[in-house]
Amino acid sequence: MAAKKVCIVGSGNFGCAMAKIIARNTARHADFETGVTMWMFEEMVEHKGIEKKLSEVFNETHENVKYLPGVELPSNIKAEPDLKRAVEAADIYVWVLP
Repeated sequence: MAAKKVCIVGSGNFGCAMAKIIARNTARHADFETGVTMWMFEEMVEHKGIEKKLSEVFNETHENVKYLPGVELPSNIKAEPDLKRAVEAADIYVWVLP
């Protein structure tokens, strides 16, 4: 049986908290692909004095500096701002939307 791919749809503070738990578990269990995709609404944020896309900052730092600042998430989470690309190859979806 092929390993299952997980996608988290939502990246606010609760979405990131769920992503942290899920990513740690996918990394430990062979039934899942290690990498977890998290759909992140694309918005601009100021980070270290530079205005950048939130998804770019997240993929560089593994911190959601806008909605969960100060909390580092596992490196096997990748933010994807394109919803279609985020969900296209996933087997399991975790919806964390307001």
